[in-house]
Parts: sequence; C-alpha cells; structure tokens
Amino acid sequence: MYLHQAGDPAAPLLLFLHGGGLSGLQWAPQLEALSGRYFCLAPDLPQQGKSVDLGPFLMEDAVARVAALLQERAPGRKAHVIGSSLGGAVALGLAKVHPERVDRLLVSGASSGLGAGLAWLTRVTAGMLAWMPLEMLVRQTFDQFKVPGQYREMLHDDLVLGLRPDFNRRVADALVTVPLPERAEALILVGDQETYLARRQARTLVAAIAGARGGLVRGVGHVWNLEAPERFTATVEAFVTGGALPAGVDSL
Repeated sequence: MYLHQAGDPAAPLLLFLHGGGLSGLQWAPQLEALSGRYFCLAPDLPQQGKSVDLGPFLMEDAVARVAALLQERAPGRKAHVIGSSLGGAVALGLAKVHPERVDRLLVSGASSGLGAGLAWLTRVTAGMLAWMPLEMLVRQTFDQFKVPGQYREMLHDDLVLGLRPDFNRRVADALVTVPLPERAEALILVGDQETYLARRQARTLVAAIAGARGGLVRGVGHVWNLEAPERFTATVEAFVTGGALPAGVDSL
C-alpha cells in the first residue's frame, strides 16, 4: 500500500486509517501536528488513493495488508490505531484478527455492520452514481461532510476515484458484517451532526466491545478530523496518553 509517513520511527506509533473513497491525505493536519512527538503512518487503503491498483477492496485483505505494513515499518511493536468511517471498520478488524498489533483504538463514524438489507440498498444506490455529473457529486460530497475549502483540492482526485460505482459496491459488501474485537481499550466517537444511524452504530459498538467507551462530539459531522482538526488532534493525543478528553466530547 502507498504510505504517508512522518516522525521519528523510535517515537510512539500512531496508525491512521482513512475514510472510504479518500486516502491517507485525509490525515494531513494530524500528521503535521503530531509527527514531532509520534511516528505516524497513514496508508492509502486498497482500491483507494495511490493504492487504487490493489483492488478490489475486501475487508480481510485490507486488514492483512495493514498488519503486514505494521510488521514492515515497526516490527514487534503495537500501534495506537485511529480510524475514520471505513478506516474505523478496518481498525476494528485489525484489533479482532491481530490484537497483538493494537494498543489503544480510536474510531469515529465507524459501522458495526450494515446487514444484508442496508448493504443491498447501498449497492443499488451506488449504481446511480454513474449517471450523475462527476464534479457535481464531488462538490456535494465535500459539502455534505463539511470538508473545509483548504483541503478540497488536495482530496479531489482521491474522491473522484472513491465515487466509482464498483468501489462503492465493494465497500457495501465489505461492511455487511464487521469483525469486532471482544475486548479493546477503545474510544468510539460519533459527531452529533451525523445521522441517527451513525449514532446508533456507535452505541452498538460500545455495547459489543468490552473495554470500549463512547463519545459524542458536539458540533461536527462525519469527517471531523478536517472540519475541526485541532480538536480531533487533541482528542487523539488525550486518549493515547490517558488524559482528559477535550471540551465538547461528551459521553455517548
């Protein structure tokens, strides 16, 4: 997988896993802010970004590739794993299949599993993307997720790839069921501007994983590491160091 890397390899290890249809560039503000104190890895997941040729996206394959990446870049070490949306599901799968690679686990806007019915509806909806003007879809997606203007040009080409019908069908298939760890020191976050379904999924994850706690982040939506980068960065650092979470992150 293509890898965005920053920081001293001897420093505490942070692994960032991006949302569906984006790339490791999603984490640019966090890598910039945290690389002075942490060794930061942010791969482009299969069939996305500069790893587009590694498709099709399959959950088992993505988890295996992430585990191999950790072994290559930080052999024998555990990582604090931070995942957004689809990357959160991959992070949960990593904690399930390779718990020896995961220290603390922070996921935001992640699915606990779509189920067959919702996955079917998502696949049907994905087919409609091919009939819609691409640049209009890009603009609407950025607007929907409140991505600030300064990040839109950087993420534009990745999002164009991420709006392909085939990729969205693959993601729907991958999220029918999500492999969940039985136990993890985990923080499950969701923005209070996200959908009811997203908030319900977060509560399901908290209930399903022993050792997990939930947080409702005030005033933000799905891609809030870009919408409120300083608060997201502060939340990551507080969680991995055992500190108090920033103001505006309430119990779920």
